[in-house]
Amino acid sequence: MTSQLDRKGGHLADVFGGAWSIAKGLAVTFRNALRPRITENYPARPPKLPPAWRGKLVHKRGEDGRPRCTACLACLKACPTGAISRIEGDEKKGRERRATSYVWDASRCLFCNLCVEACPFDAICLGQEYSMVGESREQSRFELAELLEPAEEGEP
Repeated sequence: MTSQLDRKGGHLADVFGGAWSIAKGLAVTFRNALRPRITENYPARPPKLPPAWRGKLVHKRGEDGRPRCTACLACLKACPTGAISRIEGDEKKGRERRATSYVWDASRCLFCNLCVEACPFDAICLGQEYSMVGESREQSRFELAELLEPAEEGEP
């Protein structure tokens, strides 16, 4: 049985090995200390989002100012997590039908864009809004009125 003192280099090799590790770590620290800071000044200045950012679900409006959504349920069927829980439409048929109720749960959404791709009427998209913070799960559920894009000037 050999003791630690009998092995080659002994404690002196351990001391130099530890000192070398500390020196390498300090070199990384000093090298990064001289670089410019890249910290975002959030929330005072909003972050720059990439063009393909997938944020809050947005319902587009048609030329008449009403929602484009025809309540065809394609997005509900395409959603893998069930984030779209309820879609109801008025009594009209075909393309004249419009959604009257739509519930989207941001806390369940993967922001995978499958609902947008499934929509045959280009009625929904994932917008640029990134801050959907709430204190409860109920605050992450959005109704149709909250998801509609703002009306243009002069529209109802």
